Amino acid sequence: MLTKLPVESPVSSTTDYAYAFSELGDRLFDELADKMATKRQYRLLFEHTLKPELFQQIQVAAAGYISACLNSPIILSEAEMLERLLAARNTLPNYTGTGLLMPKREHTLAFNLFQKSVAEAFYQLGANDLIDAVDLPVNLRMVYGKTDATKLGLPFASSKCHSDVWAGVPADATVVVLPLFGDIDNITIEAGEMPREMELPAMRVMSDFNEGRDIPMVVSYTEAQLQHGTMYFNDARGLHQTVRRKNEGLRISVDFRFRRKFNEAYRAMIPPSIAGVEEDMSVPYEDWLKVGNETLIVFDETVEEAKNRQNIGAPVPLYTRGYRLVNLFNFLK
Repeated sequence: MLTKLPVESPVSSTTDYAYAFSELGDRLFDELADKMATKRQYRLLFEHTLKPELFQQIQVAAAGYISACLNSPIILSEAEMLERLLAARNTLPNYTGTGLLMPKREHTLAFNLFQKSVAEAFYQLGANDLIDAVDLPVNLRMVYGKTDATKLGLPFASSKCHSDVWAGVPADATVVVLPLFGDIDNITIEAGEMPREMELPAMRVMSDFNEGRDIPMVVSYTEAQLQHGTMYFNDARGLHQTVRRKNEGLRISVDFRFRRKFNEAYRAMIPPSIAGVEEDMSVPYEDWLKVGNETLIVFDETVEEAKNRQNIGAPVPLYTRGYRLVNLFNFLK
């Protein structure tokens, strides 16, 4: 068991306290990596390459969900899916400017299969005793190589170097990204570290990622190249951004965040913050694992309602919200 730093540890200065926070965060992240990583090169990032059958299961479920969003009666091949998504970019009412393909009422069953496939793969990674809560639902993101000029001014555009904490993600979270389809070589993610002494003061909500533009990336994870079938785990203290090397194509990936157990001292070191753009999306891990098995996640908004809301210039969400959980077996009685 990890030796915890006392909440009121004696420190000689603000800088000492910031380093103590960084060191405790590293120890907690190391514990996760020891149980989950198949490759570890960097302080705030590790990788887990999924078993081929688990990755294929997620791909099939994701393709089923995306095909439903495209109104296809069959599951499309990757080539057909990418071609149709490129053509439909400006007409998909459930595609947001932040890259999220948001499930609507018509996609409920297909999305539950997708959610279930991700949870089943995550459960097999070997750290179940450390997981406290996980984002529900997981996010399916589509990032186009061709930028949308109307979205460049968004305060939380992923092309800006940032920590997810700046948008309201809990500072003790771990961010997970799994590339699924598309051009991951030219539409990719670059990650790295800020100075250790800046990590603690940077764990705050901002009104725009630009507020953090003076926080430098002093270590760049240059060899962490995205691979299909590999999950990337990034500590919330890390910096990252979307990078487009071509003005064409599309990348599709899954992302979600989780919080771990046995980190009360670490959480206590983080100053309280006003609410961010997004509320805490996490649910207890046991509840997260039940979705698609014992419960259904249900989305009440229809595609038509989403289209009408889009037309009146509603705020662009960073993550999916607005769902309810239904007990599957009570529902079937």
